[in-house]
Amino acid sequence: MGELEIFFGEANNAAARVYARWIEEALPEHCQWAGRVVGPTCAYSQTLSATIPLRRKSPAAAQRTAGDSTGAALAEAVVPDPCFWTTELPFLYRVEVELRRGREVVASAERPLGIRRLGADRRRLLFESRGWVARGVDVREVPETPLAEWRAADLAMIVDAPDDALCEAASRLGVLLIAELPESEPSLAAELRRLARWPAVAMALLPERAELDAASRRAAKNLLVGQRVQQTKIDVVVCEDLAADDIAALAAEVEVPVLAQRRAGWCDDLAQARHACDLLQRDLAGSGEFAGFLV
Repeated sequence: MGELEIFFGEANNAAARVYARWIEEALPEHCQWAGRVVGPTCAYSQTLSATIPLRRKSPAAAQRTAGDSTGAALAEAVVPDPCFWTTELPFLYRVEVELRRGREVVASAERPLGIRRLGADRRRLLFESRGWVARGVDVREVPETPLAEWRAADLAMIVDAPDDALCEAASRLGVLLIAELPESEPSLAAELRRLARWPAVAMALLPERAELDAASRRAAKNLLVGQRVQQTKIDVVVCEDLAADDIAALAAEVEVPVLAQRRAGWCDDLAQARHACDLLQRDLAGSGEFAGFLV
């Protein structure tokens, strides 16, 4: 049946456009597919659920929306008055799709969806249309801690290739993840597509020597992509353990957000780790414009 990709496009307080797209394989002969967007639900709030049908788009419209010329089947749902995913209120929708041959259901798929307004604007990060300063902590530098405490500390978790179980729990509970991709990643596009399914994944950090080709960039819909070196077509630059003058020079040169990182060493708890982020911000005060501080 191929792979089902879910992503959103234009999103404002009045409406959000949600897309379902089959990729990699053509639909089986004489099959039709239909789907719906259901929700939202939230771990911390009661909501009224709605069901919005997905409607097929023409091949030309599908090509313009999806950004490639594969001819993949694409459908759109316009969600009125959307509830957005934030760490405070992580609203989730459910996208259901069925592939039918006549009355027979040949296959079905279901994907979660969080409509999260996080993006880059020149040298700033924006979350919910406001400037946002990221603060993240490497999970290897703190004791194992429940997700609820990460949310309470307002810290993003820096995690090597987070698995779907962690991404699902973080998306449901409202915790941001910064995903470090391994050097040996066999398929960058496939991994970016997997991570982009989860609203908790704020950004994916590429290995230093990874090349972000056009196919990988298209796969990272609704996902920020960063790298520890400057490269065209990325969203975020992360500079680690550089002197303040070097970081300031980099921040002045690039037109994307710059995140500063310092390996602070072992922290006994999240409060100590958060303090290390604040110290890094203090030490770099006056050195340039930074979009986040990681330890």
